[in-house]
Amino acid sequence: MMKQILLLLFWATIGPVSLSAQEEVETGKFYLGLSYGTSYSIGNFSDTDINNPDAGFAKNGKKLDIYGGRFLNDRVTLTGTLRYQTYETEVEDLIETYNEENPGDNFSGSTEDWKAYYFLVGVAYKVNLSPRFSFFPRVGLGPLIASNPGMTVFVPNSSVSKNFIRSSETGAGLGYELGIGLRSDLGRHFSLMPTFTFSGGVIRIPDVITTTDNVTVSNDFEPRIQSFNLGLSLAYRFY
Repeated sequence: MMKQILLLLFWATIGPVSLSAQEEVETGKFYLGLSYGTSYSIGNFSDTDINNPDAGFAKNGKKLDIYGGRFLNDRVTLTGTLRYQTYETEVEDLIETYNEENPGDNFSGSTEDWKAYYFLVGVAYKVNLSPRFSFFPRVGLGPLIASNPGMTVFVPNSSVSKNFIRSSETGAGLGYELGIGLRSDLGRHFSLMPTFTFSGGVIRIPDVITTTDNVTVSNDFEPRIQSFNLGLSLAYRFY
């Protein structure tokens, strides 16, 4: 992860060569852009403890943003982001736990992916570091829709009672984002805008059916989706 952070900073600060240090570029009225990057799952969201009811079993994932900003003045920008995140799910730890607890049995499992959709509205504040390089502390808030992955751990072709099954359902909640964005202009219209943000939210997923050792319960699942996000992005400024 540290290599990716250093690479983003490198390209954001010295990658653009089309502007001289003395050249001033108009801010413009607004911008639109695309960003693709990595989401590092953290907290309970990445936990794989079967005894933790809030465990998300999420591996590191990917994110895709369509974003825009309206310049309110020289410092403040109104921002909006449509974000799609997907996370593969860790099932290997569960399989290993069951195999350790049941010597002689050969458990296997299957799982799906977490999927999350955000619409975030917020503000960013411009801090100039040089005529062509700025960073933007930013915050965003908005609705979040997510689907938890279906998971199954069992012994094939066996009557053994040890198993774990969780159904896949969809719920909604409140999402957020907090972090910084960098901006380095590539001429009059294009800008590099890598971001370094924490994002997540609390959602309520109703009627998730969980079976543990053939005992089935149906509960509302309220996971706390949390991730640290890195993304390279390119934006186009309109005048």
